[in-house]
Amino acid sequence: MRIDGMTHKRTLNWVTLLLLLHHWRGGKLKSSGHGESVTIPDKPNIIVLLADDMGWGDLCSYGHPSQECGAIDKMAAEGIRFMQWYSGDSLCSPSRAAILTGRLPVRVGVWGGERVFLTDGSGGLPKNETTIAEVLKDAGYTTGMVGKWHLGINEHLPDDGRHLPHHHGFDFVGTNLPFTNHWKCDESKVHMAHPSPIKCFLYWNSTLVQQPFNHDNLTASFLQDAVAFVHNNKDTPFFLYFSFAHMHTDMFSAPRFRNTSRRGRYGDGVLEMDWAVGEVLNTLVSLQIHNRTLVIFLSDHGGHLEICTEGGSNGILKGGKASTWDGGLRVPGIAWWPGVIAPGQVSQHLVSSMDVFQTAVDLAGVTPPKDRTYDGKSLVPILLQNTPFPTRDSAPTPRTLFHYCSDRLMAVRHGSYKAHFYTMELPTNYTNHCPSGVPMEEYFTSYDCYGPLVTHHDPPLLFNIDRDPGELYPLPLQQYTQVMIDIFQAKLQHEAKLVPGVPQCVETSVTLQPCCNPILLL
Repeated sequence: MRIDGMTHKRTLNWVTLLLLLHHWRGGKLKSSGHGESVTIPDKPNIIVLLADDMGWGDLCSYGHPSQECGAIDKMAAEGIRFMQWYSGDSLCSPSRAAILTGRLPVRVGVWGGERVFLTDGSGGLPKNETTIAEVLKDAGYTTGMVGKWHLGINEHLPDDGRHLPHHHGFDFVGTNLPFTNHWKCDESKVHMAHPSPIKCFLYWNSTLVQQPFNHDNLTASFLQDAVAFVHNNKDTPFFLYFSFAHMHTDMFSAPRFRNTSRRGRYGDGVLEMDWAVGEVLNTLVSLQIHNRTLVIFLSDHGGHLEICTEGGSNGILKGGKASTWDGGLRVPGIAWWPGVIAPGQVSQHLVSSMDVFQTAVDLAGVTPPKDRTYDGKSLVPILLQNTPFPTRDSAPTPRTLFHYCSDRLMAVRHGSYKAHFYTMELPTNYTNHCPSGVPMEEYFTSYDCYGPLVTHHDPPLLFNIDRDPGELYPLPLQQYTQVMIDIFQAKLQHEAKLVPGVPQCVETSVTLQPCCNPILLL
């Protein structure tokens, strides 16, 4: 093609105009790492869509053979699907603390006792911890939350709500479960005659509105509040934390989704959650704010194997919820941002749920408090890698992750390798507890981090997770001397600097039970 002076001048004019428009719109030009530039809006909206107890292998896009494909899988096709996304913990409360603070739960203090917050507990996410919501508020964001909280309720009185979301930076708190969707909330009569009010209550902001709650419109209520929040804040930066009750036991779905999945009750629940995710994304597109909104979908931790067909699938991974085998920690993770994140990407980078915090502060251009250690890293460089498929040139960035059970360091992931210093016993016989795959009770094979079903490994078990993702074949340590030296050095440096937070999951009192006299509710 001939390029004369006039053409060159015209090209310069267009370049100048584009740069002026870019400057006027307040965007940032960042390199994608492949010779291209991507426009990042100043203070983009950020939405976190969090599934509960969803296993790594539960989605169509993660290889489940009978789960129907839907909006979440379309989201993955239009963005990045992370294959090595790790939770900060294998249980609900600590994993959520890790997401919101960008710090290991042991640092935050979300450990001890039952490892999670109970309905009558006096502890909660410490107020001296800075959440994503708080740091983004300082950057001019409006912040909102709907769905499951599970980071504490009351401190001194049964209705003081001193640990609820509005004390942790959320301007808007819609329909929410301050505790969780519990096994004892079963309305289907599959497991019990009627739900227990002690475990099953629903709030709007800090006001108790249902006890026990009805599942039929639970997800729709979450969605309605989330969509209203997006509409009300479409012209200003916002952060939305949408935390689903799916897929935690007990299994439920609205009437329109029942008996619609060939997978059964669990699949019905996935389809309802998938519908809600699709509605959120459609809302962004209809408001024409999808190009300035980063949406992250992930699960809090792995699936609960002991409840069989109601506990989800962790695919080929070993173990599940409550354990530090990969099945308890590795989760589906998807990032979607049309116009910024190139579609169709599959990432093998080793990432953590604690990275959500650092990603948010990076995009918002704000500095979090410097008086503490953060365990996450910004995902922005990965989000801007326009590599459609994993290749040798897109190999994972070397990284070390520390996996805890309460305050006990159980395992260390270092690059491709994972060393187990302690392991929990795995569930082996499902027949006695799950006739025809339906669980008779909710239980864990091993839960106590210091209990008799925990095995100490000295020397540790070593696996190459890239080659052996099921953690089936321990490696001969004598052939991996340098790997073990690197892991021990990382472990010693980490432990030397670690200052555990005061355990918050310890104190309970029957007088803190929300609403009603628990003696009368038994």
